[in-house]
Amino acid sequence: MRKTAAAFMFIFQCLFGKAQTCDCPTMLTAVIQKTEDNYAGYFDKVNAKTQPRYHQLTDSLRTASKDITSQKDCYQLLRIYKRFFRDGHFQLSYNAPEAVVPIRTIDTDEVKAKAYFDAHLGKLHPLEGIWEALDGSYRVALMRDPIQTEKMAAVVLAAQNTKWQPDMVKFEADAKGASPYKGIYWAGDLSSSERTFPLVENMMNIPNSGYWAREYPQKATPEELAKARQSDDEFQVKAIDPQTFYIKIPSFGISFEMVDSVLKAHDAVIRNSPHLIVDIRDNGGGMNSSFPALLKYLNTNSFKDIYSHFRSTADNLQAEQEIIDRALSEYWISAKEAKHWQESLAKNRKQIGKMVKYPAESMKYKEVMVNPKKVSVLMNEHCYSSAEYFVFYAKQSKKVTLFGNHTGGMMDYGNVREHKLPCPTFELRLPTTRTGWVDYAPIDNVGFQPDVKIPDTEKDWVKFVINYRQNH
Repeated sequence: MRKTAAAFMFIFQCLFGKAQTCDCPTMLTAVIQKTEDNYAGYFDKVNAKTQPRYHQLTDSLRTASKDITSQKDCYQLLRIYKRFFRDGHFQLSYNAPEAVVPIRTIDTDEVKAKAYFDAHLGKLHPLEGIWEALDGSYRVALMRDPIQTEKMAAVVLAAQNTKWQPDMVKFEADAKGASPYKGIYWAGDLSSSERTFPLVENMMNIPNSGYWAREYPQKATPEELAKARQSDDEFQVKAIDPQTFYIKIPSFGISFEMVDSVLKAHDAVIRNSPHLIVDIRDNGGGMNSSFPALLKYLNTNSFKDIYSHFRSTADNLQAEQEIIDRALSEYWISAKEAKHWQESLAKNRKQIGKMVKYPAESMKYKEVMVNPKKVSVLMNEHCYSSAEYFVFYAKQSKKVTLFGNHTGGMMDYGNVREHKLPCPTFELRLPTTRTGWVDYAPIDNVGFQPDVKIPDTEKDWVKFVINYRQNH
């Protein structure tokens, strides 16, 4: 009996302890403390002018947190605190367990579906039709749900995954509104999650599911299919014509070795091309170390970096060590590349409590290439972080013209590191470094501006740039 009682008390204490660590006042206190102790932008954001407003905000949030019992509501309160800093690199997330939504079935097949589409031609919803995943894994009839008429249901016609049988609903989306449509998607293991369904003519790029192409009643064009398949590639290089070479880098989350090896394989062609297009649209960043091999084609007088500061704290140092260990174990970087990083970390351990200054460095190249004579960088508002750092360097080249739209504006504070919170369903990631341009020309929420703005109505940016270069 005593053992049973003791076991019950142990379970009760564990449950109570867990509840205590996830309550909203505790979570708010932890986020505030972690931010004040470690965020590289804290002293810029909370200054003599803004301090009264900051303290008023934190006081009001502490009071409000006492009445919050739901983790979702607490997350919304924490987001109010986060918004004060107006920094896209200040990241807070809530990983709520996905609710299990049962899978329904709708009786149909290819013949019935086509008959339905033929009968309603001209009155169909923009999403309706027979769709197939580009990898051939699923084929569905996406039609108005006969029971829930405010929804569209994608009914399986064929599937490579044996867990999925004909008539099962693969995903459903709200029929009202415009693209991207919101709804629920059931994954290969039958689990459900909320998704968006962005529709562009006869293609859908469903997040974490990839591209789907419409097969009926109209069929995706070869151009639409080619564009989608290209978008799935991580790194593209090709000669467009004898005058123009094209490089697309949708992410700088790739190693220097990969960029260097691909460019070396095409070096002769690039050196014979008067015009180079570097397309970084929708590049969310990654590592600055991945693009020096590309910069040599832009070089006109070497590239100057700018000084920065690292906020040296116990938490930031620990997070820095963890990211180095992970980068090595997962082969993001080589041991040689990690050496400088580790040496810098060792020096910062001796300066805890300080904003440690990293001096500006220059990247020098041995030659200024005859070709390419002109370099066009395509960028847009979805370029962030390291992509913006690439633009910072590109602007220093006399060969470069920036085309498109302004960048996302998220690089004043960088090198984001994760900080553990008392409740595991919440995650906090904070910038640990401050870029020197904050002192004279901050870009957060502004971004770098293009030299040539491409009109919103222009669909083919590459063609636009080639025509522009031929006339200027």
